[in-house]
Amino acid sequence: MMNESDASVPTIDPIASWFTALGSRARRALFAAPRGEVPQKYVDEVLAKGHKLALSWFSESTNSESVRLPEAVADYVDGVLAALQRWWIGLSNEHRLQWAEVENGPVPNSLHISYPDAFEFVPGDDVVYADPQVIDFVAVAAA
Repeated sequence: MMNESDASVPTIDPIASWFTALGSRARRALFAAPRGEVPQKYVDEVLAKGHKLALSWFSESTNSESVRLPEAVADYVDGVLAALQRWWIGLSNEHRLQWAEVENGPVPNSLHISYPDAFEFVPGDDVVYADPQVIDFVAVAAA
């Protein structure tokens, strides 16, 4: 039974923790094909962080020649991808070009209103940055 104080304790989604902990190149590869084989050069990272941060989903995964994300994990990546694709499709061509130029730099004030609602800005000194997942998606979408 949950008491009132238990309900206020935030829970951490292990799959979300795993995905955000991946390096940028690994996330980009998974955005490109979330249900495909994990490219061999990212297998060790995907499995190591999976075993550390999302154990229940990666408990059966081993380092082998052909690694695919567990279904629940692929569903999560697909969900993030779908949310970002809906956002990207709704942008004007001008905003898409501007987002493609942001890369890892601060988000210009003129783009703040076009930021995807599902992601928070990363605060910096007097500027904000886009969530790395947004930047990685833009790199894949703009390619």
